[in-house]
Amino acid sequence: MQQLKDQIDQLGTHEHERIYTIVSRWTKDYTRTDTGVFVSTAKLSKECIAELEQYVNFCFDQRKHLAETDAERERYEKLAKTGHGSS
Repeated sequence: MQQLKDQIDQLGTHEHERIYTIVSRWTKDYTRTDTGVFVSTAKLSKECIAELEQYVNFCFDQRKHLAETDAERERYEKLAKTGHGSS
C-alpha cells in the first residue's frame, strides 16, 4: 500500500482529481481541506484499491510512452538537421 501512496504522490493535479473521483465513487468517508483530500486506506475496499492501482499504472505507462515518443522525435529531428542518426 505504501508503494501506491508513493506513486500517487508523484502524480499531477489532473491525475489527483481523477484519484479523488475514483475514491469518492467507493466511499464518502474522507476529509476535504484546503490542502487536499485525506482518506484512510483502511476504509477503502479491495475493489477501490484495485481501480486506483490500475489508474496509477496507466498514468505511469502513459508517461513512459510519452518519454519514448519524445526521444524518438528528437532522433528524427537530429537526423533531419544533420543527416546523421545517433546510435
